[in-house]
Amino acid sequence: MSNETLYLKCKPDDIAPLVLISGDPARVARVAALLNGVSPVKQNREFAVATGAYNGVPVTVASGGIGAPSTAIAIHELVQLGAKAIVRIGTMMGVGAPMQSVMIPTGAVRYEGTSARYLPLAFPAVPDERLSRALAEAGQKRDLDVRRGLTATYDAFYPDMAPSLVSDETLDLTALQRARVLTMDMESALVFVLGTVLGIAAASMCLVTVQAEPYRHLDADIRAELDDRTVRAAVDGLVAFGSQE
Repeated sequence: MSNETLYLKCKPDDIAPLVLISGDPARVARVAALLNGVSPVKQNREFAVATGAYNGVPVTVASGGIGAPSTAIAIHELVQLGAKAIVRIGTMMGVGAPMQSVMIPTGAVRYEGTSARYLPLAFPAVPDERLSRALAEAGQKRDLDVRRGLTATYDAFYPDMAPSLVSDETLDLTALQRARVLTMDMESALVFVLGTVLGIAAASMCLVTVQAEPYRHLDADIRAELDDRTVRAAVDGLVAFGSQE
């Protein structure tokens, strides 16, 4: 009987204890290029997984697709296979944080629906602080504009995050600004809640590539350079955290 997981199509030997997870499967190949001795990428639906070594430390990079439901599937299976620390990498939309900054949330507003299946909404979505600090220190060493504060996580991208792209509506940011929320995304609250429930260290480190209102996005060349530095810092911070365990 196979011990391969249902969606990631991986076995325990395929996964390292330290994991980076992104929404975009294409980012898996880009991160894997930073690793040595990389295993062949396993691909199924929106899920891609590769494992290699960074400065001699085993690291896995995986994709979980867009949004909380598919990300939950990926994290469940990664933990089932032996993951002990997971960092979400990718992009966020700026509310109080400017484009080109790098957000490492201290907590997330739970506007998505998936995390409520794990814990009632009265429980906060908070990351592992020691892992978050390791990521922040690594980002600062790579001269990134690191920001700490709240993000808000949503399920519906166009209605809740970018209505002006598909209609004449604009976002009402009053409540988020009043609460000093810095960014918006579609995964972090779920990542933090699953970290709590499954007993692993979980955090996010994401480049702010879009401004919420009025909607603007970062120039492609600037984004590519900053994304590369952010990913490298995320690996640095994750490995530094792992060395403290």
